[in-house]
Amino acid sequence: MRLVQLSDPHLVAFNHRLVRGQNPLLNLQCALQEGVSHSPDLLLITGDLCHDETWCGYVLLRHQLQNLSPSIKVAVLPGNHDNPLFIKAALGRHAFTAPADLNVDGVRLILLSSHVPGRTEGQLGESQLQWLDARLSDFEQSGRPLVVAVHHPPLPIGSSWLDAIGLVDGEALIKLLTPVDELCAVVCGHIHQHWQGVLPGRKDVLVLGCPSTLCSFKAVQPCLLGREDEPGGRLIELDESGNFFEKLLRWSYPGLDQGDVGR
Repeated sequence: MRLVQLSDPHLVAFNHRLVRGQNPLLNLQCALQEGVSHSPDLLLITGDLCHDETWCGYVLLRHQLQNLSPSIKVAVLPGNHDNPLFIKAALGRHAFTAPADLNVDGVRLILLSSHVPGRTEGQLGESQLQWLDARLSDFEQSGRPLVVAVHHPPLPIGSSWLDAIGLVDGEALIKLLTPVDELCAVVCGHIHQHWQGVLPGRKDVLVLGCPSTLCSFKAVQPCLLGREDEPGGRLIELDESGNFFEKLLRWSYPGLDQGDVGR
């Protein structure tokens, strides 16, 4: 499986409205162009799809996804800036939506929803945790390498303000995931920056935070590419034998060369 992760595009209903000084649509179009250049089997967008949570914003996203090659599968998660009902209604025929348990070229991808209406922090909730426990206990699904995707990071990243709006029941999620031998990585959005850690009790399992396609927050960890202020994403490759590779992706803002950033 070759997966490109994008996150936090923060689209709005009106094409030219700015969010944090950026045009969300132009930035997403640039990110999609970069993403498809890596020939992914699946494009994953990990939440905060629509900043104003409007129907028109999700229709706008649908139009962008419809321009992709039919060979590229798409999966999306809701973030705190989202309306899960609109996501399913507008995108359900064009993308996998959370919660879901997918098989992508012999690799298992579980999508989780951490959206809580009216709240910035995330929570999976008891019913979704029970669903996840049942999926992880399914003997017929065992043996396949596994990646879990959720918008809010399941553990603190070292930023006081972002940790205060993280995943409320992250410890419960970690407890379920820790004994799963097939687990290779947990990927998340929300934090608008590259971040890498490991799952507590499982040094072999990476927890990967993804940059935003819109804008970057103050970085907790140095950017491996020295481009922490620029939009980004992540490339993940994982085969049926569990061989795992990941690469941080960065690109310039639309209309800017790399040397222009920060001037």
